[in-house]
Amino acid sequence: MSQTTTEEGVKTKPKGLTLWPATALVTGTIIGAGIFTQPSWLAQYGPISLLGFAITALGSLMLALVFSSLARRTPDVGGPYAFSRQGFGDFVGFQSAWTYWIGAWVGVGAIASSLVVYLGVLVPSVTENKFISIAVAVGVIALLTFANTRGVVTGGFVSLVLTILKVVPLLIIGTIGFIAFDTSNLGPFNASGLPPIEVITAVMAYTLFSFIGVEAATIPAGDVYEPDKTIPRATVIGTLAAAAVYLLSTTAVFGAVEQSELATSDAAFSVAASNMFGTWAGDAVAAVAVVSCLGAMNGLLLLAGQIPMAAEFDGLAPKIFGKLNVKHAPGTGLIISGILAALVLWLQLSGGGGLGDVVATLVLVSAVATMVSYAFSAGAEIKWLLLDKGKVPVAHFARKMTVAILALMFTMLAFYGGGHEEIYWLWMLIVLGVPLYIWILWRRSSHGDKVGGDVPAHHN
Repeated sequence: MSQTTTEEGVKTKPKGLTLWPATALVTGTIIGAGIFTQPSWLAQYGPISLLGFAITALGSLMLALVFSSLARRTPDVGGPYAFSRQGFGDFVGFQSAWTYWIGAWVGVGAIASSLVVYLGVLVPSVTENKFISIAVAVGVIALLTFANTRGVVTGGFVSLVLTILKVVPLLIIGTIGFIAFDTSNLGPFNASGLPPIEVITAVMAYTLFSFIGVEAATIPAGDVYEPDKTIPRATVIGTLAAAAVYLLSTTAVFGAVEQSELATSDAAFSVAASNMFGTWAGDAVAAVAVVSCLGAMNGLLLLAGQIPMAAEFDGLAPKIFGKLNVKHAPGTGLIISGILAALVLWLQLSGGGGLGDVVATLVLVSAVATMVSYAFSAGAEIKWLLLDKGKVPVAHFARKMTVAILALMFTMLAFYGGGHEEIYWLWMLIVLGVPLYIWILWRRSSHGDKVGGDVPAHHN
């Protein structure tokens, strides 16, 4: 990597993140815990679900390109909340932060359920007793919430190790594991008998959970070498790499486990690994899945603290979320998020459904909640492109507009497939956010505070 020279003739080192480290960051962020429990849910639909998964991968790539474009347009800020607010003002910004925050702590509950499933492979008593399942899941949420309030940040080396632990077993299953592939295990192409469009949209909503975090690919331009080139390239390569790992490993699992068995097995990857390589492999994959769940939960909890904190700094969230503790962490906001995650998990596990049903429900709620801010972000990109029309080459405008429209259509289709009950609860939560927003406006005005900072000017 060559040096650069300033106008004064002083040689300086180029910015740190080049293409491949940035690409590794993208892939490592996307691959979390969702992939380990997906095959069981997808198996109820049959191989047609792999088509829906592929469409999700393509839609997620469109979203990644939208986020990278928005990050270059306004490099000082990032994330769906900021993009939504810049594009459409304070109220939309508030709703984006509100739904994104809900998606984060519900996602923590979903991943905690997945952790219990795979921990049960190693310690069967964890899943045999519902009280123990609840105690373990809530206990892990409490420990990680406490860790985040202490300002615990995983170092780069540890993050790299965790990423390798997650990716390598999936790659082995998605490559060498095909030696155990048996087409007779696949079952009917559309096992559910439902109309294909219903199956595909439902699969899109569910599998989008595995790609949540693709917006983290919008790496701050100040930390990237040649950001105009590196960010979009890393985004495309990293998202495609994650999608390839997902689709290869899931397809291999479909071919290694009989469809009827797969549909009733919560720990699908462990069952598949046992069929491919022996019992030891099933236990090893279970251990990796537990580690992956811990890392994903930690990241979402961090997000659940940072999102409302950023909104509070703009005057769009209760002041309690912006309070930092002695460790400079939004302690109270993190505790509130952790309690809500534990509560929603306890309510779901206390019902009549099994662990697999709990994971599926929470995954869908988290996904449809997050898609609200994704849709607002895609809409913001369309708005800025329309303002740019006539100022940029036609080919450039057409390419970016096509990507933004496809991203918006994808979020709408996936939202449609989220399920009536999940969408109903999300709309209830959105409506509940309206009086909260009004209260925030009243409180700020009554105290003479400025409501929401100035929305940054548009940058070309």
